Amino acid sequence: MKMRTGVSIQMLMFCLLGSPQAKALGTDDIASIYPTAASIQIDPAKITEQDLRGIKEAGFEYVRFGVRPAVAAVARKNPDYAGLLAQLHALQLKPILTLFGGPDVWGERKANLGGSQKASQPASQSASDFADFALGFMEQHRDPDILWELWNEPEIPTFLTPGLLRPGLVPSVQQICNSLQNQKNPQPYKVFGFGFSKMPRASSSSPYDELLDVSLKTCLSGISIHPYREKPETLLADFAEVRQVMGKYGKSTAPVLASEWGYSSFYPTRDQDGQALLVLREYLSSVFVRLSLLNIYAWKDAGSDPAAIEGNYGLTSFNGQPKPALLALRRLLSRLAQTRLVAATANGNNYQLTLESQAAAKEKRMIHVVWSSVTRSGMTYRFARNGAKACVISQFLPAQTDAACPGGADVVELKAGPAPLAVTLYY
Repeated sequence: MKMRTGVSIQMLMFCLLGSPQAKALGTDDIASIYPTAASIQIDPAKITEQDLRGIKEAGFEYVRFGVRPAVAAVARKNPDYAGLLAQLHALQLKPILTLFGGPDVWGERKANLGGSQKASQPASQSASDFADFALGFMEQHRDPDILWELWNEPEIPTFLTPGLLRPGLVPSVQQICNSLQNQKNPQPYKVFGFGFSKMPRASSSSPYDELLDVSLKTCLSGISIHPYREKPETLLADFAEVRQVMGKYGKSTAPVLASEWGYSSFYPTRDQDGQALLVLREYLSSVFVRLSLLNIYAWKDAGSDPAAIEGNYGLTSFNGQPKPALLALRRLLSRLAQTRLVAATANGNNYQLTLESQAAAKEKRMIHVVWSSVTRSGMTYRFARNGAKACVISQFLPAQTDAACPGGADVVELKAGPAPLAVTLYY
């Protein structure tokens, strides 16, 4: 996981017009009750039934985890994928399955199989083997609710040795896409790639563009990115470039998933309240740019050392206790359920979202959310009640509270600050 700082925004103002939500499942759609679908990262080898129930209760719709071939070096670590998928189905949680390998899949490392040494095989053969694995697993677990992701962070040597991009991953992806194109399937797979750790850039070429060259026009429903960054709102400027890149392939409106993004609460850099603020702004920034789905990394801390950055990304502690980020996000999701984005505006360090009820919602409401990307107080926003039957102001941090708007006035005021605030108008 790499932290990355995006372009700073001095002043940006634009408006995004929404289209009717209430999406049906389709090749280019991600079904969700939220303006941006909510997902959480899990460890498939360690997740428990209690964890999964907690994920469902928190309001998440999707869970993401990786699936690897049962090669010698990792075979003993592979969990019971079929059993886990059955658990998710029973809880009505939808999977995002990331199909990837590792050094042994590509043959540049000798694998130990039962104590004997297996010689490395050519990258071209490993590419074919991985394509066979991916296609076989997809066929074995054919389900319209599954979102498939090809590979994970190909720019990082942990997941792909740079020299194996062209002889390994590119031809493998090409084989997968060719096979999927030739299948006559009334419910086509929803396939995304490639969990890029660096945002695709329209202004510069990358060797990883070759992955998009062989897939985006053929078998991909959209792309997936990992937009780790210090300030969530810098996503606004970067995302415009992502859309430009996709436009080169005639896919400028296709879904984009943030299939991994989170913030660690690690001593002494950031406490748990600081993590919670960033997670809230991460989700709101995702809604702002109309990401189809945000997968937050991760459900549970990987360790108990408070100073370990990699061990403290969880929304729950290593012992399973909710952290402030989970409590705040759960309340935000409950507020934004059954809504769609109408408009998003940015003015300097101040941000506003306007959302309205989805067509299928039982009650009609308008929600305004405001926040600032700096610690000092920001702009004061004024919202007309327009005859609303009820008006509620919601706070998400440090506590989760709902309070009736001050009576009498026709206008509600909210001051933007680092902790988002929302006003809900019921009609």
